[in-house]
Amino acid sequence: MMLHSVETRWFIPGPLPDEVFSWFKAGQALESEGVQVHEYLLFPDCQSVGVKLREGRFEIKAILAATQPLSPDLGIKGGIEQWVKWSFASEGLQTLDPALHQSGRWLKVRKERFLRKFSADTGRLVQITAPPGSLPGSGCNIELTRIEVEANPRLWFSLGFEAFGPPAVADKILLDALHLFFQDHGRVPGISLSEGNSLSYPAWLAKVAKTL
Repeated sequence: MMLHSVETRWFIPGPLPDEVFSWFKAGQALESEGVQVHEYLLFPDCQSVGVKLREGRFEIKAILAATQPLSPDLGIKGGIEQWVKWSFASEGLQTLDPALHQSGRWLKVRKERFLRKFSADTGRLVQITAPPGSLPGSGCNIELTRIEVEANPRLWFSLGFEAFGPPAVADKILLDALHLFFQDHGRVPGISLSEGNSLSYPAWLAKVAKTL
């Protein structure tokens, strides 16, 4: 499976504050997707490619275009990036597992994700309830994630927006989702969303790898 996405994401060191969790939920009864362990192949100083093993799937993610700054009218700072992801699921991965782990250094990342899904299939963004792993034809996932990794610091949390759909409209979907979400929720309490902590997963992993 191949998925084109346009994303922006921030990584903050430390445990997830209760007030940030409450801000994200906005009174809704969001349930955790459970704790998952993903393994990432570390590429020293590489921020353009990600390779991951998760729940019997092998994923490769590559950047398509240079990072673009967020619009200043959002009141936050960060970067927008276009990505393409290839995902494979096969029982044969178990056979390949030893060879994959000999290909380089891998890092286990424990995640607990809270997800809000928005569909753009009708031409405007509408929050939906959908089973885990299912997506509308176009839309945006907005996620708040607790992260634990064997590095220094050990605890992190991440706020991410991942728009998907036809490449010609994915940029607009992301911007619409950012405007809609921050207009409804206001600023993140006690947290600065800045260019310094606006990172993709590959960029964050490159940063974490320097502490290992």
